[in-house]
Amino acid sequence: MTHRPATPARTPLTRRRVLTTTAAAAGAFALTGTAARAVPTSFEAETRTGRRAPGAVADPSVVVRWNQAAMDAILGRYHAAGNRFGPATVNARALAVVHNAIYDAWACYDRHAVGTRFGGSLRRPRAERTLDNKNEAINYAAHLALLDLYPEYKVAIDSMLRSLGGDPELTDPRPYSPAWIGLRTARAVIEYRHADGANQLGTPAYSDTTGYQPRNSPQIAGAFDPATVTDPAHWTPLIVNGKTQKYLTPQFAVMQPFALSSPDQFTVPAPPAYPSVRMTAAIEELLDISAGLTDEHKAIAEFWLNDDVTPPGAQQMWGRYVSARDGHGVDEDAKLFFGLNMAECDAAIGSWAVKAQYNFARPSTLVPYDRRGQQIRAWGGPGQGTVTMDGVNWQAYVAVPPFPSTVSGHSTFSGAASEFLRRFTGSDSFGDSYRFKAGASTVEPGLTPRTDVVLHWATFSEAAHQAGISRVYGGMHWSFDNEPGIEMGHRIGEVVHRKAMRYFNGSHR
Repeated sequence: MTHRPATPARTPLTRRRVLTTTAAAAGAFALTGTAARAVPTSFEAETRTGRRAPGAVADPSVVVRWNQAAMDAILGRYHAAGNRFGPATVNARALAVVHNAIYDAWACYDRHAVGTRFGGSLRRPRAERTLDNKNEAINYAAHLALLDLYPEYKVAIDSMLRSLGGDPELTDPRPYSPAWIGLRTARAVIEYRHADGANQLGTPAYSDTTGYQPRNSPQIAGAFDPATVTDPAHWTPLIVNGKTQKYLTPQFAVMQPFALSSPDQFTVPAPPAYPSVRMTAAIEELLDISAGLTDEHKAIAEFWLNDDVTPPGAQQMWGRYVSARDGHGVDEDAKLFFGLNMAECDAAIGSWAVKAQYNFARPSTLVPYDRRGQQIRAWGGPGQGTVTMDGVNWQAYVAVPPFPSTVSGHSTFSGAASEFLRRFTGSDSFGDSYRFKAGASTVEPGLTPRTDVVLHWATFSEAAHQAGISRVYGGMHWSFDNEPGIEMGHRIGEVVHRKAMRYFNGSHR
């Protein structure tokens, strides 16, 4: 079994057409070590809803700009550390904190909406509910939230605020001014989140507070030794390029959620016992997929790998696409991105609770253990196609992240996002697409795909389904991790939407 070393980080946000469409999401800042990008001042947004005429030109809202700034900070941090994967849980929480702060500041200038920390007690009078005041309050709130999350990027974050007309040095604004509202609401969100169980203030930040210990000793990637496996049905950390994987943020399984009654409100059926007839069938399914990988399968596996936007980054692009498509202004975007990211954060918590419940093995260790000493047909590695090998050498098509398999977080994230967006927009209609260029693979560069592969998602549900199955095509997850994860995500998206709507309508108690 081989495990490819991490490839050099690519310039972020260059792959998907949605980010070409919404390139002015930028207002985003350039980070050290990240290639600078031209930032348009306006863009031509697509629409299929009739809210804005096709071809209309509009600037993105400050909500979209800060969403992109948050993504740049997320990418900058883990690329600077030389990591291929960012911690999806931490990223989901960071986006939730930023958009919670944005929403609470905005809600003070809405007629009905109430904030999560102060309710309607800071509501400003009608004469103050101007676009300029909303934008100013949002800018100060987002700036403070990002500084708390990513202090190493203070220069870039301060520059972002200045570009939007704010003063990063302003600490004591006039009471009830937009800057005061933004700082007051953001501080309350930040204070609340510092005690939510994620251990943001730990040393190091987000370090494990549960005392988790794997049942199996680490395996050197590419040199699998079945003799050292204690419990093959449970997660085994890998040693990749000399570094031993550590379970990323197991404490998110007990973190405070937004809409869930508890982290484990929803779960999925237990994985099959090992050994068992059902588990043998699951292994055979992955072997068949590996042996029969097509260019489309590989394109799907790589597109949704998200190592250039990081989960739940793809779902942010869904939101930005909807904002552009439907002609959103700040009012719609404040609500959309708040609800979307509460759903993503609760999906992180819910899926990590299931991972803690089952602690189940990844295919990357259980398949080689089960098929050791047997001849199998499977993908043989970059450029090798399908070959006959000893089963102990089976490998996933994509790199494998450091935490247990069941349930697929990616599927849960995608199901939650698709459900929230469907309910928020009133339709499952999506309409985005992406052309995966010939030879653009990072696993088999120059070879795969042989011709362009066009991925298209007519609905949010289709996008969620493809995101989930991509993990099976890539050999990272089992089928029993995927579909139940999408379904659990839908249930999370539903309860988040229901709670968010109570905030939007001012009826939350």
